[in-house]
Amino acid sequence: MNFKEFINKLQNLPDKQKKIILWSIVAVLGLILGFFWFKMAIIRFAKIEESMSKLDIPSVNYNIENTEENK
Repeated sequence: MNFKEFINKLQNLPDKQKKIILWSIVAVLGLILGFFWFKMAIIRFAKIEESMSKLDIPSVNYNIENTEENK
C-alpha cells in the first residue's frame, strides 16, 4: 500500500473514526513534545546549577557588637 492509497483509505472513513485518529495523533505528538521539553528543562537547570557553583560570592561577616553606633 503506497501513501496515496493510505490517504484515500483515511478519507473514506466515517467522521467519528477520523476524529479518533486525529486526536490520537495529537496526543502522541503532545507526549513526545512534552518529553523533550522536560528533558531540555532538566539540562538547562543542570547548566544553571553548574554556573551557580562556579560563582565566587564573597561572604560578609557583620559583627553587630563592634560597630560605631553601639559604642
